[in-house]
Amino acid sequence: MGKPIDSSSGAAAANKPRQIFYAVTSFCLGAWAFYKVNAISGPAFEPILAVCNDPSISTDDFAEKTGYHSYEPMLGLGVFKVLVCLITQFLLELRETYPAGLLTWGGVVVVALPLTLSNTISAGRKGAKGPVIYPTVIGLLAQLFGISVIFPLIYNPSYIFSGSKLGVPTTNLRTIAGTIFALPITILTYLVFSAPTESYLWTLSAGIMGGPILAMMALSLWTDKSSSMEATPQNIIKSSKAIQKAYSLLAIVGFVFWSCLVAVSFRSYGFAIDNLWRDIWVEAGPSVAFMTIDTGVLYISALLFIAYQSEWKAIKALSMTPLVGPATACCLALMELESEAANALLVGVKKDI
Repeated sequence: MGKPIDSSSGAAAANKPRQIFYAVTSFCLGAWAFYKVNAISGPAFEPILAVCNDPSISTDDFAEKTGYHSYEPMLGLGVFKVLVCLITQFLLELRETYPAGLLTWGGVVVVALPLTLSNTISAGRKGAKGPVIYPTVIGLLAQLFGISVIFPLIYNPSYIFSGSKLGVPTTNLRTIAGTIFALPITILTYLVFSAPTESYLWTLSAGIMGGPILAMMALSLWTDKSSSMEATPQNIIKSSKAIQKAYSLLAIVGFVFWSCLVAVSFRSYGFAIDNLWRDIWVEAGPSVAFMTIDTGVLYISALLFIAYQSEWKAIKALSMTPLVGPATACCLALMELESEAANALLVGVKKDI
């Protein structure tokens, strides 16, 4: 239980029940999240969607005629204009529901840090197939339906059957890019929860987070050569070291972000956990409740992703989370899994030489 799973062809049949168990469990979690977030947010979002879709209301007159916040339509790149409009209002509600809005949105951002890197690396590994090799599509779907829906509903099951194996080398370009892709959301979160809401900087930051631009960053790796990279001892060692360094960096970023969220929570609630729970769930508005589900489901999905590789690593990540936060705990677990898988692959390659 403490070792990463053997993905070799000889172990494929033995791993099939395990694959089915984790894929079905994750899928059901995503389906539940889809039902729950729509039940909570659907009625609240309907009037917003109605005015965002109204062709008779120009962007220049939108705030005056609707009473909602203005938005930047160019950030939707045409197709996602309505989504930018909706998410701008969504983020405004979170901003105005302090500290619950910050804590729940920040929770998703923290959990997503290691997953962004992992998804980017997995997409380029030699032998990978299926939806996982299209991170831009996965990202756009996450924008449309929520990351707490798409990651467990589509990504986890597709990864399990994708053939993408830990330890298989990727280019330094992909590893560096995966690290960079994880960082803009943290900067934008700071701006959305600190910049004056009447400023264009705030509108721009909210629109970027609501539009397709962040998801489309992965298109920069379209010509990356990871999928044709040979698993030579040199490539395995070089790639493994780079990936572990990337997880180490995100572990630090995640810990700092988590510490800030803990500080905000403690200043507002102290040890009164019941008051915190009241604000983020029991008496929460639709946007905050939506993000509470997002945070919880995405974290469970991350643990399922790790547990598929090694239940023991998932247990370690779970136990470390209260101390270092979910991002750092998951980064450390994924870093260990990558190291062990690379070492096992290296032994096999050397035997074949």
